[in-house]
Order: sequence, then C-alpha cells, then structure tokens
Amino acid sequence: MTRLLYFVLIVLISFGVLSACGQGEETEEDLETGAGTEEDKNESEEQGEAVEDSQDEKDETTVEDTEETEEVEETEEANEKESEETNASEETITETVTLYFSDEQLLETYKEQQEVEADSEEGIPAAALQAWINGPEHEELVGPFEGEEVQVQSVEVQDGTAEVSFSESLLDVNAGSSAEMAITEQIALTMEQFGYEETKILIEGEEESSLFGHMDSTEPISANNPDDYEAME
Repeated sequence: MTRLLYFVLIVLISFGVLSACGQGEETEEDLETGAGTEEDKNESEEQGEAVEDSQDEKDETTVEDTEETEEVEETEEANEKESEETNASEETITETVTLYFSDEQLLETYKEQQEVEADSEEGIPAAALQAWINGPEHEELVGPFEGEEVQVQSVEVQDGTAEVSFSESLLDVNAGSSAEMAITEQIALTMEQFGYEETKILIEGEEESSLFGHMDSTEPISANNPDDYEAME
C-alpha cells in the first residue's frame, strides 16, 4: 500500500513538472512571436516613411521642374516681344517734313516742320499729307479741315504728276474761296518737297469735276516756290 501511494505521488509530481515545462515553452514562444511582430511592425513603419520621403522628394522635384518650365516660357515670351518691338522699330521710318498752314485770318501761308512716321520711304508723302490734315503745332496757325474727318487714301504717280486720293468727306468741307485757294496751294506745296511739281486731287480714287462746289479739279495743281514762304515766329 505504501509503495502504491509512493508510486502515485511520483506520477503526479512528474505530471506537474512536465506541465510547468510546457507552459514555459509556450511563454517563450509567445515572447518570440511578439518580438517578431514588433519587428515586422517597425519594418513596415520604416518602409512607409521611406515611401513618404520618396513621394515628398518626387513632389518637390515636380514643383521645381514646373517653376523652371514657367520661367523658361516667360523668358521666351519676353524675348519674342522684344524681338517684335525691335522689328517694328526697324520697319518704321521717321522723317522731318515741311507742311504749310494758314494764319487765323486766312491771309498768309506759313511753313512748319513736323516729324511723321511711315512703314516705308514710299509712305512718307501720304503721312505728310495726313499730318497736314491733322493740323499745325503752332497755336497761331489753323488746319485746313478742323472738325472734319478727312483721310488720305493713297499717293500715286502718273506721268510725273502726283495723284492724291482723299476720302469722300473732303467734298463735305464748307470752304469759302480763300480757304479753297489755301487748301489746294498747301497740298501742292507739301508734295513739291518729294519732287512733284504738279499734284492732282482725287476723291475715292476717282476724278471729280469740281471741289467745294465750284472749283475745277480735272487739272493738276502747280506748286508755288517753297522759298517764298516763311515759318511762323
């Protein structure tokens, strides 16, 4: 009986020892598993941070590339604009011409110098006549068509005679005999400086039988001697 109890006691003790060992192994495995999970978590976080850093660097590079592209485009636009302005400046011709205007009483005609611009040398005569229409710079002189929208359409040469075409509004000008004489005289004088001794006035490119109601315009007008005219002091 005593042996039997002793045997049972040994068996129980053995089971207790084995059970304790099993729990210890499980605890160690759990610890190892937990450590592995923590390491995996840390590695995932590090990989995520690396991806974020890479994306940030990519975004910064994209922004820098965009800014550089915009700067290049702005520079190119500025260069193109400067080139266009330079070309326009090179194409425009500026020349000093002599124009003729009446005094306020329409008794005398005086010469006045003005600067005009044209796209070419051939356009200077028309520009000079348009400046004459626009009026004088001197305050004691008067323009030929104040308040009227008269335009120079063209200046052409026919058999050595200058043919100047004005807009139809020239026919609407209410001019007396003194104004008529002054207008035709000043047109011919203006054209004389370009080498034309005679000038014919056209309306819309066509010959008119008369101007201002009773002035014959079928024949060209001969220019007077420019040396006979002085500048207004």
